[in-house]
Amino acid sequence: MTLKELIFGLIGGTALLMYGVDKMGEGLEKASGDMMKKILSVLTGRVWSAFLVGTFLTALVQSSTAITVLTVGFVNAGLMKLPQAIGIIYGANIGTTITAQLMSFSFDFKLTDIALPVIGIGFLTSYFLKQKTLKSIGEALMGFGFMFLGLKILNGGIPFMQNSESLKYFFETYAAIPIVGVLLGAMATALVHSSSATVALVMVLAQAGLIDLQTSICIMLGDNIGTCITAQLASLTGNIHARRTAWAHTLYNIIGVLVVAAILPLFVNIVTSVTAYLQPGQGINAQIANSHTIFNLLSALVFLPITKYYVKFLETIIKDRKGEDDSSILLDKLLLETPVAALRAVLGEVVRAAEITKEMFSTVMEAFYNNDEARFEVVLKKENRINELQKDISLYMVELSKKGLTDTQSIMVPALLSSINNIERIGDNSQNLLELVQSKIDKKLSFSEEAINEINLMQVSVLEMYDCVINSLKTNDEKYTLKALQLEEEIDALTEKLSSNHLERLKAGYCSIESGVIFLDIVSVFERIADHMYKISVSPLEDLKGLPRNELTEIM
Repeated sequence: MTLKELIFGLIGGTALLMYGVDKMGEGLEKASGDMMKKILSVLTGRVWSAFLVGTFLTALVQSSTAITVLTVGFVNAGLMKLPQAIGIIYGANIGTTITAQLMSFSFDFKLTDIALPVIGIGFLTSYFLKQKTLKSIGEALMGFGFMFLGLKILNGGIPFMQNSESLKYFFETYAAIPIVGVLLGAMATALVHSSSATVALVMVLAQAGLIDLQTSICIMLGDNIGTCITAQLASLTGNIHARRTAWAHTLYNIIGVLVVAAILPLFVNIVTSVTAYLQPGQGINAQIANSHTIFNLLSALVFLPITKYYVKFLETIIKDRKGEDDSSILLDKLLLETPVAALRAVLGEVVRAAEITKEMFSTVMEAFYNNDEARFEVVLKKENRINELQKDISLYMVELSKKGLTDTQSIMVPALLSSINNIERIGDNSQNLLELVQSKIDKKLSFSEEAINEINLMQVSVLEMYDCVINSLKTNDEKYTLKALQLEEEIDALTEKLSSNHLERLKAGYCSIESGVIFLDIVSVFERIADHMYKISVSPLEDLKGLPRNELTEIM
């Protein structure tokens, strides 16, 4: 083999390996079906359950980077709290070690020789079978095959590397220095965005005799730091919670690397002893794979009991940016590849928008009772926020609609768009209400005590309807939906009654015509707000949740 062939082999073999890992993970993820939807409910549990979920998911899709980036997206979208996200990260680091174990197994048992048949079987399965799960399994098999083929090509360069004095000198003189090994691993993984590719190259170099176990472990340690770069990039446009999640991943790995580096000779002995006990007769590839697994297992076992203190530490050192809204929820593009999570994030935004319009309504009414113009600016800022939310949600849903949605996910799209449009119109009506309050203040108009009490009575009903609609969006509980429908009827009846009472007061001379006009307009705005909330209620909540229709839907 010539130097040119070696270089092309390294490039091509690494590319095939990376493609194979991605293809395998993509196929396994598709084959898992709606499992992600069920798993999301687990993510709200304890750190231990999040840890187990992270381990399982990463073992399933074979990419800690994908799971970690997705976790950053979940936290950014408000779907997960920081402690649960950290649990996912602990597990993801362990789950990804299975790839290294597979590669070690393929080296030791010559699985690389069956790469082409595996690719052929995977292709036939994915091309000719119609069942989606089987097609996805076929894609995963192709990924396995490409991974083995990449390893086989990389293996082909071992004889050349063994005879290269230049390579021997470099690795013996420089790479053998622990800090240099760590930096090499970190840079290589950061460049290719694949810890699996770096581990494979380490195994090839070890097979060629260019590096020993200690140097291999140092590169592996750097590998764990380099894999954090993708999560850091994903968090750059995120909120404070997303940044803390990314730094939780980075600092977790850095601290683990520093601890192991401090006891490196002892750690090498542990790896050697464990491999000799569990896999007697296995070579350096098994030791490299086991070092990856042992490192991540030990890191998780140390950090799991102290997670709450780690969270406090992160909250202390990762501060909010100036002017940042700590409670903001963002529609993260990272979630678009996982529609069930993206739709849940959109529903969270719809709920948030409804809560903002409720705050607007309450603030306007405080300004009405107290003639307080200072509150106007707050209301107008919230109105702008609602307009932005409507625009963001609409654009996000357009992007999401381009993805492969299931039937249940597809019915959620128009329901969510209808809801945010009605919420935006509620915001417009609150702004109309503000203009009426401005007119009342400018003209120094007064209202009779009876008129004030009637407005207050109707306001209480509207606020109660707000609560019912918001709770129904959050919980999909029919009792809130039925109560909202009942309140809408009561508000319609109140509108007629208050209008009639107002005419009687006008006849009796208890109020001025100008005050009366504003009174009627306020009552009319209340009714319109209730009408839009009613439309959200009758936009079947099963559609918003992607659930089967029930009897309540048919009644509405």
